[in-house]
Amino acid sequence: MQQTFLIFIVLIGSYLIGAIPFSYLVAKIFSKKDVFEVGYKKSSSSNVVKNVGKVPGILAFLLDGAKGFLVVYLSQQLGLDSFYQALAGVLSVFGHNWSIFVGGKGGRGLATLAGAVLAFSWQLLAIILIPCIILTFIRTAALGTILSLVVGIILGSIYPAWEPIAILLSISLIPVFIKRLSPWSEISKAQKGEKIRMMRNRLLYDQDGVPPYRLKIFQKKI
Repeated sequence: MQQTFLIFIVLIGSYLIGAIPFSYLVAKIFSKKDVFEVGYKKSSSSNVVKNVGKVPGILAFLLDGAKGFLVVYLSQQLGLDSFYQALAGVLSVFGHNWSIFVGGKGGRGLATLAGAVLAFSWQLLAIILIPCIILTFIRTAALGTILSLVVGIILGSIYPAWEPIAILLSISLIPVFIKRLSPWSEISKAQKGEKIRMMRNRLLYDQDGVPPYRLKIFQKKI
């Protein structure tokens, strides 16, 4: 009974910690801008970088990442089963994406997710960041994120020590991709063909348009 209560408290606490809107707060402190009204209209460090500045953006990224790291670390120190450690990380991502403190709004949860993975294994985090970094230089980080998540799930499924990370990443795909599709109201108003295009582009590229290749060797010659 005590263990069940402890798990309940940890999971609720993980959501609440994840729900702390650091990107929103950092933007307000540094510029008084509301991240939900500028740029991507999401509470994300990338939105802070674009509309407030690099230093505030880096600070927001570190704080958002710390949320994911902290909840997993605490669940580990309390001796919870690895499944619940992973679930704590997932709930911190849900908290970031749908924060009770800012009316259910939030970001995409990637920094928080990276922090949770770091608490399990810095080695695996380093590995799965490689495809994201490569695709960031070639085309877009959004596409690289998908590949990184897939690589993490596969490696976590292969190596028993990383199995909790596979659980964490697999479930976290849900809040990450749901947020990529938002705001849904824009998609619902579009025509059928346009809806499919918007959904595809948002899921793959995290934007409505198709980004060009950054490197000339990949660009089509006209």
